[in-house]
Order: sequence, then structure tokens, then C-alpha cells
Amino acid sequence: MLDAEALRSRLLAVEEEADRLNKLVGNLLYASRIQAGGLQMELAPLDLASLVQGVARRLRAKSPDVAVELDLPENLPTVMADRDRIEEVLQNLLDNAIKYSPQRRAVTVACHATGDEVIVSVSDAGIGISLREQEQIFARFQRVGNYLTRTVPGAGLGLYICRAIIEAHGGHIWVESTLRQGSTFSFSVPRAEKARLPMVVF
Repeated sequence: MLDAEALRSRLLAVEEEADRLNKLVGNLLYASRIQAGGLQMELAPLDLASLVQGVARRLRAKSPDVAVELDLPENLPTVMADRDRIEEVLQNLLDNAIKYSPQRRAVTVACHATGDEVIVSVSDAGIGISLREQEQIFARFQRVGNYLTRTVPGAGLGLYICRAIIEAHGGHIWVESTLRQGSTFSFSVPRAEKARLPMVVF
């Protein structure tokens, strides 16, 4: 007969597996909606800095062993976005950054504004992605061909969904990475109001 600690450990394993399967099924349904053109956005002015700070606060509470650094400029412009969807993208990128950084569990989230958009970047010091794989990483069911990734649960749908969400906002998502040095995933979201550039008279 199992003692209380062994029983608790097994129940926790069952709960984690149920959560993983639930997320997998959810992502498959999500991907099907994207394919059918059924991804709907509820766009509204969004304070991106506040959203980033909230996600980072929850991550620190959930994973105190992960160092989370924020680089947020003052007066970051408001963006026009679906809050829940953008939070989902940010959470997915942070989850990946942690999963694939087994040696150094540290991530940095940075934001900066251009005249038309705000760019959010999530950087890690993990295993990195080869140039060939960077071209395919946002496709359905694509995962990095590394031994570590084969031991980490996943169906290769997370980045595909992220790309669909960002492109539905009129933005872009991309990656810059070096093998064994880390990766930076970035995405852009349109500003709610374009920057007022100075008029130049000739």
C-alpha cells in the first residue's frame, strides 16, 4: 500500500499529464480554427508595459528559480491589440525560453517603440536554433532537431499559433539565434496612435 507521500507524488504526476494533454488538445483545436480562418480578435487600446509586468510577476511567483529581467522604456506607447491573445503569445515565448535553457534559467523581456509599432523581445541563453531550422520554426508541427527538444513534451504548435495571432494583428514575429548561445524571439504590434514625426520643410 502506498504511503501518503508516494500517493501525493503519483497524483501530482497524473495531474501534470492531464494538464499536458488538455493543452495539446486545445492547441490542436486552435490550429484547426486558424486553418479554417476562424481566428477572431477583439482589438482595443492596450498598455503593453503593464501586461509584460503582470506576466513577469506571475512567472517569478511560479518559478522562483528563474531570473526574469525587464527592459521597459518609460512612456511606452499604447498598442491596438487583443489583450488575451498577446498575453498568450508572451507566455508561450517565455515557456519556451525556460524549457530550452536547462543550464541558465534566465530570460529577458524587452520592449521598444518605432514610429508605427511596438516590438517585444524575449531572450534566453539556451540551446539556440540553427539557421536552417529558424526558417521552419513557425510552421505547424515543427520542433528544433535537438536531443533536448525530443525529451521535452510538445507538439510543435505553439510558435505556429503565436505567428497566426501576431499576423492577425497586422504584426510580424521572428527569431534571431546562435547555437549554444541562446535565442531572441521578437514580435511587433501596431501602435494605437502613430508617432507624430516632425514636419520637414524644404
